[in-house]
Amino acid sequence: MNIIRITLITPPSSRKAIEDALSRNPHLTSLPLPRADILAPESLSQNTASAEILRLPEVQAVISGHFLVLPCDLLSEMSGESLLETWMVQAAGMIGSPALPGGLGVWFPTKGEHAVKGEETNFLITAQLPRAIVPPHQDSLRPNLSQVLYATTTDTLNDITEDKKQFPIRHGLLRKHGRIRMLTTTRDAHVYLFPYWILDFINQNPTFDSIGEEIIGWWAKATWQDGLVPKLGLNRILEPSSSPDDIKDGDTGIQASANIEEEIDLTSMSTTHVSNLLTPANTPPPSSDQTPPKPTPPP
Repeated sequence: MNIIRITLITPPSSRKAIEDALSRNPHLTSLPLPRADILAPESLSQNTASAEILRLPEVQAVISGHFLVLPCDLLSEMSGESLLETWMVQAAGMIGSPALPGGLGVWFPTKGEHAVKGEETNFLITAQLPRAIVPPHQDSLRPNLSQVLYATTTDTLNDITEDKKQFPIRHGLLRKHGRIRMLTTTRDAHVYLFPYWILDFINQNPTFDSIGEEIIGWWAKATWQDGLVPKLGLNRILEPSSSPDDIKDGDTGIQASANIEEEIDLTSMSTTHVSNLLTPANTPPPSSDQTPPKPTPPP
């Protein structure tokens, strides 16, 4: 899988400035293929919500498969190839079918040497992924991956705790995941690798405005919270030919991979196995009551 098309989405008022930069700036004219196309929907403004951008007919018309969302102000040392490889290996098998892959997002720590005082942060609840059968290579991002169970902004978290005088945790979350981590010093990088079917999810929930807080947040909660799968329309998206009761709550994202694993022994299909081999030095000699086989003469 490769990036086959790049589209810069901008309000019409900024289109000319971007076109001039792409045609004259040497840092932009020397970029490798594919060249970026510019899309400037008439209804798009600087105040359009991120999820609403993905609902625009002009935007949906140019999305023909799985897609990557990047912010306009991204500065990162992370290799794009590594991110894409991680999604292809890990998230593309989360549903249990190549046609229904999962997603991948990027959050980064705000504490450390380059921390910015007062920087906006997000609140995440995560769970550890199952241990990989095949150990990842040295430069793999796999050790840094977690399953997102809850995602919102710290401001929203503060509003909840102020209103309820505490942060309520549903029993369904703890029943599904006995060990969780709560992170309050991370920030959403607004980098998302989405499966194509997420557009249906966005269209079926027109009240969602934010990608990070609502699209990701509700999708994450649907993997463990009872009643959310049919309420969000995920049953119609993931199993369109089945009745609403065929998909149980939590059978979305990573959790649905268990369905196919119950029917197919995926481990036995792996091309990498570890076993103890007997070498000539430690091969036990034949017992005294066994007669060594006689050599067979050539015909």
